[in-house]
Amino acid sequence: MRKVLLAVALLALPGTPAEALQAGEQEGAQTVNQRLHVFLDAQARGIDRDYIRTELDWVDWVRDQRDADVHILITTQGAGSGGSAYTFDFIGRGRFAGLSDTLTHVSSQTDTQDEVREAVARVLRMGLVPYLMRTEMAGRIDLDLGEMEKEEEVTPQEDPWNYWIFRLGLSGNVEEESSSQERSVDGSFSARRITSEWKTEFEIEGDYGEDRRELSDGVVLNFTHDLEFDALIVKSLGPHFSAGLRFDVSSDTRTNQRLNVRGAPAFEWSFFPYEEFTRRQITLQYTVGGDYFDYYEETIYGKTEERQMDQSLELSLEFTQPWGTARTSLEASHYFSDLNKYRLSAFSSWDIRLFRGFSLNLFGRGSRIHDQLYIPAREASDEEVLLRIRRLQTSYDLEFRIGLSYTFGSIFNPIVNPRLDGGGGGGRNFYH
Repeated sequence: MRKVLLAVALLALPGTPAEALQAGEQEGAQTVNQRLHVFLDAQARGIDRDYIRTELDWVDWVRDQRDADVHILITTQGAGSGGSAYTFDFIGRGRFAGLSDTLTHVSSQTDTQDEVREAVARVLRMGLVPYLMRTEMAGRIDLDLGEMEKEEEVTPQEDPWNYWIFRLGLSGNVEEESSSQERSVDGSFSARRITSEWKTEFEIEGDYGEDRRELSDGVVLNFTHDLEFDALIVKSLGPHFSAGLRFDVSSDTRTNQRLNVRGAPAFEWSFFPYEEFTRRQITLQYTVGGDYFDYYEETIYGKTEERQMDQSLELSLEFTQPWGTARTSLEASHYFSDLNKYRLSAFSSWDIRLFRGFSLNLFGRGSRIHDQLYIPAREASDEEVLLRIRRLQTSYDLEFRIGLSYTFGSIFNPIVNPRLDGGGGGGRNFYH
């Protein structure tokens, strides 16, 4: 016995507006005789805009949301399978105000770029159907129904890995000139298992580097390494609360740490349900932990090893809305042994559409730093400072960027022309 399953909405649409209008008149449909104006707002990584505009050429892609009938907002988040979970928000504007919908798609870690972009295009086709039904193209829409054996539907596929995903990476780099040589190698291994109730992640990564430079007073040769193991276990305790445990082990020549071991329980409260994370998220996270440090050299506090207890509180905000994106975090931490050994950190990134074609980009981060326990007592050499192979003592760290952009001209941007496009470096997207 076979059961019919709705697999995909296949749009058999004419290639030109004139053909579509003629078809609409022949059908006698009481619809608006204008092609859809669609604004693609792709905050997600990996979205191939040129492919989408080429495959969905039966709508008019506009460069400003104020000219759109449909505003499509795409966001993404890492999925437990190792792939990405895409969320598509279809927001009706103008004549379609109030007509909105949300669709999702989860890609696999093994999906190729072509498979991902075709799946994205398929979801866009389906999501645009309710709007197309209210245009002269309604008479050109058809549905493709796939069939699946009933037994295949009800029998779940066995997972021999029990949701575990593993990843192994290794890379090397060599740069050489007549007076300098740089060599490095780095590798990583990670394992994670994500379900709706538990999240478990392990990762180990490290790098080793050699730097040789010929200076006027001789040859300088330096070696650096960084090895780190991180583990995270999180339990879901409802739509707003979660608790977990972090465990870290590291060794880093740049921070004078032969060994650093830290274990810390963590608790997080989400002001909005976690299921709304793709559009809005405000979380408050508290962590309290124990640390062990073993230093290569004696520190400015006269220590070669020590144990500490610390705590931190972090407030994070993230919004992805039609007006743009905003990410902000505030964090405060200190060691219990001395409240004067603390750190205050702030980060904020805003991408705001102020009015037609005009966007404001803001980025800033800053830290008040009084917790560098690892600074060696001896003064840094010129070579260590110039080659940045040793962290230096500082009381603050600041960075700020601001950008403005203004786009004007034709409201449409449906054409893709790859000729002489950067020597094969991939299509560049002028409009965003």
